[in-house]
Amino acid sequence: MVKKSMKKLFVGLAAFSYAATMSASADALSTSKNFFQPRAFSANLAREMLLEGSKHRDAEGWYGEFSADAVYQRSWNQGNEQGSGVEVVNGLGTFPFWSGTNSMTVGTNNGLSSLDAYQFGLGSVTGTGSITLNPLVYQAGADFMFVVGSSANEPCFFAKIKAPVGVYNISPQLTEVEAVPSTYSNYQLSSATAGSVVEPAIKMTQAFAGNLPGGQAASGDFIQMQHGLINGDQSTGAKFGDIEMTAGYRFISNEDNSFSVAVRAAAPTGGQATGEFMMEPIFGRGGNWGLGGYLDGHVRVWQGNNENSMVLKFMANAMHLFSTDTVRSYDLLENGAGSKYLLVANYNGGVYNSQIQNLINISTLASTSSFGVEGDAVVSFSYIARGWSWDLGYEFWGRSAESLEITGNFAEGYAVLGRQTVQQSGATFNSLCEPLAKINASQASAASAQALPTGVKSALSADSQVSLAQLNVEGAQQDTALTSKVFTKVTYEWIDSNYRPHLGVMGELEISTSNNNALPQWAIAVMGGVSF
Repeated sequence: MVKKSMKKLFVGLAAFSYAATMSASADALSTSKNFFQPRAFSANLAREMLLEGSKHRDAEGWYGEFSADAVYQRSWNQGNEQGSGVEVVNGLGTFPFWSGTNSMTVGTNNGLSSLDAYQFGLGSVTGTGSITLNPLVYQAGADFMFVVGSSANEPCFFAKIKAPVGVYNISPQLTEVEAVPSTYSNYQLSSATAGSVVEPAIKMTQAFAGNLPGGQAASGDFIQMQHGLINGDQSTGAKFGDIEMTAGYRFISNEDNSFSVAVRAAAPTGGQATGEFMMEPIFGRGGNWGLGGYLDGHVRVWQGNNENSMVLKFMANAMHLFSTDTVRSYDLLENGAGSKYLLVANYNGGVYNSQIQNLINISTLASTSSFGVEGDAVVSFSYIARGWSWDLGYEFWGRSAESLEITGNFAEGYAVLGRQTVQQSGATFNSLCEPLAKINASQASAASAQALPTGVKSALSADSQVSLAQLNVEGAQQDTALTSKVFTKVTYEWIDSNYRPHLGVMGELEISTSNNNALPQWAIAVMGGVSF
């Protein structure tokens, strides 16, 4: 009966893994997303399986086990060779950029570069530059797990709780080949007031950091970026992660076989998104509660003559992640990827209100986030010999696409400028905008009211201004994320001790199987525990 049940389980898991991988393979590369929801530190069934030692078979009635680990995990660039270089496809650097790589060219408004430097306050640059994002992500922490059961040798009720604590750090490693700015005009991103106007930025790194050159005070009408920033290392500091609780029944429980079914819940205690930084570290699931099911078991597939044996172990869970509050930054549907960084001017009330800023300052809004399902399945072979054991296994993890809904209030009355100036000294016209401007392509500033460039309109008209319905909610959602992992562990268990202490070292290597929607990473861990 056990073997038949296990066969059905493994066939089901294999079918789910194959179907999910095939469906994700057709997805486009995820770009222009200012938030990355990582795999939670606690969402690691491979570590959870290997944290558990042998049950205290000599115990009558209730048994228990306490175990813990110390883990360091770090991202790596999973790329595809293109020509003489390497284009990073599965690296996190491509995630917020809209070029499809981790580099973007910086140029003029002719559509040949990834972005127009003018939109970031650099003015009309006279040469092409570039910016490159090569983030380094690491998590360091520990899992603490307590398991208790009503019987070590017979079918029983059991429960376990796992609580992680750790730190999540992102080092953006943003580098720049500077484009050469032109001399700044008094009327670019400023009012018509005569006199010197401080340039909002002279480098892209300054613009993304929200800093004025030389630490100068703001001048003119331009409001610096307050969201979607890239400004040095970002860290969560030490935090508790999602606490996972499992309770169920072990239908089969003996030396050779076991099979359990349980209910699992995850309680969020980590951080939530604020929208301040382009890549925000989140330790945990970002605030989502989880509820679902859990399976585990083992089969002794071979027994030797020298106290050695081979055991096949499996563990799987699937949870729905309920809606939680979050903050996200949105592009415009008609203006394309990266449009969240376009310049907009405030025309609320039908007049220019002396405010120009990047759209992201007003398109970063309170939202709710949920995921249909997150699943994890792991299979491991363990060779056991006189206290020593060696594990080698495979883990599949996946999460369905996110569902986002905007709940915050959107500021009305803003118009996309493109390259249009809000006022021009001595001219008889003003208040122009280009509603369909793109981050790398827009019309030059209008020279007269009688010869407006294509797509340039009056900014005073309500149909020229940005509305909530124009925000690209689907484009901001996290796409399906899938990973595959191989892992190994060497353990020694003091089998002659009443408490069966065990100590082991584990290594794991994880790859993304869904473009760059999940983070490739490797990890090392030291783990141990005692039974009673």
